[in-house]
Amino acid sequence: MRTGRVIFLCCLFLPFFAGAACPRLIPDETVSVRHVIDGDTVILDDGRVIRFIGIDTPEFNKHRKKAVEPGAEQARRWLLNKISEEIRLKLVFGIKRRDDYGRWLAHPLTASGHLLAEQMLSLGLGPLLMIPPNHRHWPCLFEAEQAAYRARRGIWQRPLPAAPSAGGWQALAGRITEVRRRGGDVQLMLEHRLRLHAGSRLPAAALDRLSALQPGQRLLVRGRVYRVRDAWRLRLDHPWQFAGEHKK
Repeated sequence: MRTGRVIFLCCLFLPFFAGAACPRLIPDETVSVRHVIDGDTVILDDGRVIRFIGIDTPEFNKHRKKAVEPGAEQARRWLLNKISEEIRLKLVFGIKRRDDYGRWLAHPLTASGHLLAEQMLSLGLGPLLMIPPNHRHWPCLFEAEQAAYRARRGIWQRPLPAAPSAGGWQALAGRITEVRRRGGDVQLMLEHRLRLHAGSRLPAAALDRLSALQPGQRLLVRGRVYRVRDAWRLRLDHPWQFAGEHKK
């Protein structure tokens, strides 16, 4: 009996991260944590605020007069428990050490020297977030996140929206309606008039795989959404910004 076909688009992107394993790292510094703000931000005993590289856990939105995002308390509680087990936190700082808010940017490590974000992503405590130039370990972190996405763990238990409700950074999953290749650029249109643009910042192999996609296939994308006239737009500048939507 024919039951239909499920297309796993992730196979198109395997050359970028297949078999990737996060390495053990030597910490730049071992610190004591005074306070855990949320799942990706802590305050050290010396007053420095550390923003973790590689993961963007749900927000409490205390200063934005918005509701607490689902999963925020779970991520914070998990990190609190982890830090209490480790006693002290090991950090590897990013190439860019501080962000525009003055926070220090670092990879937290486990006691064995592995990336803590890899564990958090594999549990679905938050989505991957890599901002150049601090994107060195993206393949293994992407793989950990996608394993959680396929298993619908944590935040991935809730379906992603297909259409933006406003501008700003967000993750969406929609059906492709059009694919165009123009020279070194690829443009895709998703349902609800979301136009994706991929250009020279992407590796050539990633552009080839995007241009091979077909209308009707579904795609997970994330990035900064903005509006131009009557259509939403999103630029794809890095392979971790897109992957196939998995179905069980």
